[in-house]
This record gives sequence, C-alpha cells and structure tokens, in this order.
Amino acid sequence: MPQQYNSELAEFFGILLGDGSVTRYYTRIYLNLIADKGYEKKIIYLIKKLFLDINICLMNRPKRGTKEIQISSKEVSDYLVKVGFIPKIRSVPGWITKRRSFVKATLRGLFDAEGSIGIKYYKSKKGLRIYKQLTFTNSNKNLLTFVENNLKNLGFSPTKNSKRNIYISNNKDIKKYFAMIGTSNPKLEKKMKIK
Repeated sequence: MPQQYNSELAEFFGILLGDGSVTRYYTRIYLNLIADKGYEKKIIYLIKKLFLDINICLMNRPKRGTKEIQISSKEVSDYLVKVGFIPKIRSVPGWITKRRSFVKATLRGLFDAEGSIGIKYYKSKKGLRIYKQLTFTNSNKNLLTFVENNLKNLGFSPTKNSKRNIYISNNKDIKKYFAMIGTSNPKLEKKMKIK
C-alpha cells in the first residue's frame, strides 16, 4: 500500500469516484467496452504502481457493453476506505483538496472516467469550423461541486446548465485543460487531435 499520499493515488481516486466501486473484498472500475478502448492498460499500469503484488482481473462484458477491472484484495479495499473512499457518499477526501497537484490529478481521473469531448461543426464567414466541448457528466452533487469549484480555482471558466453536466466550452480553456491537467484516456486524446 502507498505509504504516503501522492498524485498517482489522487488520479486513481478520481477514476474510482467517477466509475468505480469498493466492496469488502474487491475494488472494481467499469469502462465502456468500445469508447474506452486502450484506457484499461493505463489504469492497470497505475494500479500496479500503487499496489504491489496484487491480483488484477480484466473482464469483458459484451452484453453490458462494459469492460471491468477488478482488484481482488480485502487489503486494498480496506486501505481505500481508510484513506477516504466512502462508496455511498462519494466525496473527495480532504487530503486531495489540500494540495494543488492532487486536485489536478483527481480532476484528470474524473474527466477520464466520466468525461467526453463533443465535436460540433458549424459554418462561419471563413468556412467550416469545428467547435469542441469538454463535458464532465455525473449525478453526484459532491463530485460536480468539486469539479466546478476547482476548475474555477485553476482559472477555467466552466459552465453548468444542467444538473448532471459541467462544460468547458471555449477553445482556449480546452487547450489549457490538456496542457495543465492532461489525460490518460485515449478517447479524449483522439478527440482532442481533431482539427
């Protein structure tokens, strides 16, 4: 188990808060079978870096349209609860909010798990233009508040015009997000490269 809090653990927390579950005997992360293709490798690498010599299982669930990463370890489950993962509440623990680098890593994990980039085309006087929108989608108020407040603290101008979504809509902010926070999910990398 990690002896100290670090950015890798903060990123893992973001992924887990966005798309994971912790039970008494195992920890699971759920990914979209098609959209998140390749992301499972990055997550497994991160898990192996954080937790040495543990059993990790990757399961494809075609009927559900998901891919599941499972850590079968009571020790890991106990550790994650000890450092602040409360499954029913899903709030970001205090040790993350106290350090800027941890906040950025957690935002990266949350957006990689629950984020998307919408590509919209529109005609302007100068011809066909592309409009991108980075969206974080979740129904948990704690996570939505964390994302919105910390994006603002980092100098972004997020908008929230629904109960489930927070948007980064201007091109400057989207470029800044990828420069400052980055992504580990190939689907976001791929969409970001579209010009």
